[in-house]
Amino acid sequence: MTADPALAVLVLESGRTAEVLLSGELDVDADQVLRCVLSRILADPLVQRVELDVALVDFCDSGGLTALIRARTRAERFGVRLCLVRVGPQLRRILGMTGLWDLFDCTGVEDCL
Repeated sequence: MTADPALAVLVLESGRTAEVLLSGELDVDADQVLRCVLSRILADPLVQRVELDVALVDFCDSGGLTALIRARTRAERFGVRLCLVRVGPQLRRILGMTGLWDLFDCTGVEDCL
């Protein structure tokens, strides 16, 4: 588990899919954390999909949205699909208002209620 004062990360890799569990705050500091985590994941040529599990994210600001966009862009460069899973109501609202819901391939995934 990697820890930032505001964000904790746990990575579970299983073949073609890597699941990244995020807990805490997605803000400007999350960019560096996600960059490091994705660098390790994307070094594995078997990985074709990264699922960011955001069920335990309790805060997201514009810096956090930027970190998510950058993470998606990094994954795309490797031909890897990045999507958000277990999106809670607050983050769902933010993604919907900003037009980012579809960008992160959130449709068809298990959502928190």
